[in-house]
Amino acid sequence: MTYNIAIIGGGLAGLSLSIDLREKGYDVIVIEKGNYPRHKVCGEYISMESHSYVQAICPALSGLDLPVINKFGLSSTGKNQFNTALDLGGFGISRYLLEKMLFDKACSVGVIFMTDTKATNVFFEPDTGACKIETTHGDVCALLACNASGRKSNFETKEKANRPVGTNYVGVKYHIKITRDPTLIEIHNFPGGYCGISNIEDSKSCLCYIVNSKQLNSVQNSIPELEKQFLYKNNNLRILFNEAEFLFKKPVIISGINFRIKEPYKGDLFSLGDAVGSIAPITGNGMSNALRSASTLAQMADNYFSKQVTYRQLIDNYTHFWNKEFSKRIKISRDFQKLSEYPLLTNLSIGILNTFPYLAKSIIRQTHGERF
Repeated sequence: MTYNIAIIGGGLAGLSLSIDLREKGYDVIVIEKGNYPRHKVCGEYISMESHSYVQAICPALSGLDLPVINKFGLSSTGKNQFNTALDLGGFGISRYLLEKMLFDKACSVGVIFMTDTKATNVFFEPDTGACKIETTHGDVCALLACNASGRKSNFETKEKANRPVGTNYVGVKYHIKITRDPTLIEIHNFPGGYCGISNIEDSKSCLCYIVNSKQLNSVQNSIPELEKQFLYKNNNLRILFNEAEFLFKKPVIISGINFRIKEPYKGDLFSLGDAVGSIAPITGNGMSNALRSASTLAQMADNYFSKQVTYRQLIDNYTHFWNKEFSKRIKISRDFQKLSEYPLLTNLSIGILNTFPYLAKSIIRQTHGERF
């Protein structure tokens, strides 16, 4: 069988795209190397810009009592803190629950899944006019192929030797129970990184931090020692870690995180979500970026299949959209990522933001989009 669309990667971007396209009437297959449900390192905050879209593709979400987040706080190793209202705001939901609900919705509308399956190669076959995707469980043919395989796609392994080496980061996530303001999202800086906390479903909180891998290497890769030696230098984090009830036996960890910008279309693949570029969590909004790219690519693919545009126009339109919508956001987030590793600079920034609070609103606007 030749599918209309094959999607490599069934995370937030891939699941959303699959539902959207299937509900437009297309045959869709998702090739996913893992299985469902699963926990992933993620800040678990979604900007309100994508609230209408995610509820449209998964109406069951509207029945959940999810925390609405409309305040932001920033602290570092000094005593001063910065607090502001969020004009647009967001809502909290665990990645585990959101993926489960999107997966269930995708199955219910007829999306085909190949789980526990790795895609190993993709190439266009001129004779058939389709893409052939080689996987660990057989070949898949589709008229369009999309890459939603996340930050660490196995398609990148062939190119690693030719890529410049940048800073690598480690991400660590816990779910905790602690009494706090559910409308507040906080970022607490420490030497080498920062930790975010915000509420999700069932009165739980997501506590997730990202740190330069050099810090972890300096304590012989011990997460508890890393937290004591570096995170505890921020008094807010020391209190958090000592007072919270930790709900995981072990944290969820991901290594090798980087924030390179890749090409939206390459090697016969349309990329979306983190597969084409990851926004640094310091400015948030990675899940909204995934949802927005899925929404736009679904509409553009529909235009292509209905012969409103050519394949070349589809490539050009999607590339233009992605560069206009996300390229600047990611570059700005990368600058703040580097700044956030140095508490002295963060403390200085807090002083500036307290003096000129409108600067924070300008930064937030530049790293978020309009409602869609």
